[in-house]
Amino acid sequence: MTRLIINNVLRGLGLIFFQIIVLNNIYLGGYVTPFLYILFILMLPTSTNKSLLVFLSFLSGLLVDVFCNSLGFHAFAATLVGFFRILFADKILTKDDNADFDAPSIQTVPVGKYITFSAILVFTYCLTYYTIETFNFDNSSKLFIQTVLSSISTWVLVVGCQLIFIKKKGKGLK
Repeated sequence: MTRLIINNVLRGLGLIFFQIIVLNNIYLGGYVTPFLYILFILMLPTSTNKSLLVFLSFLSGLLVDVFCNSLGFHAFAATLVGFFRILFADKILTKDDNADFDAPSIQTVPVGKYITFSAILVFTYCLTYYTIETFNFDNSSKLFIQTVLSSISTWVLVVGCQLIFIKKKGKGLK
């Protein structure tokens, strides 16, 4: 259990640091910014206390906000993703087998379930973030393009990092 906590803390801090130092400086064509730090939220164990999960989601977004001077946009979007993760983990990941995953990933969860789970949460994050950043729908085409392109780039990074850095543990990739 202690090792699981340490792994999650280190993963969270590493992803937040990488987001702040590298990814927040990527703004391709004014439309694409990947938000890889939400991988921390996606990979928290399914057995995590619900209040703690939402708090950790808020805290991760707040840390990114503090260093990026973004007025709480990340904190709000990350908190919403943490809340939706609770709902979707029960509905998608553990629906059939009621299993707990120490780190839900493309290697530990059946691929179809993980793709659905991660794509919904990444899209929710990007839509929420860009909606409150823009705070109007006058330029809804730009909002749509930013949301879709950032969702795709974030999701590709999420899956890519898992394929590269996470060890396979028997289940998944079937």
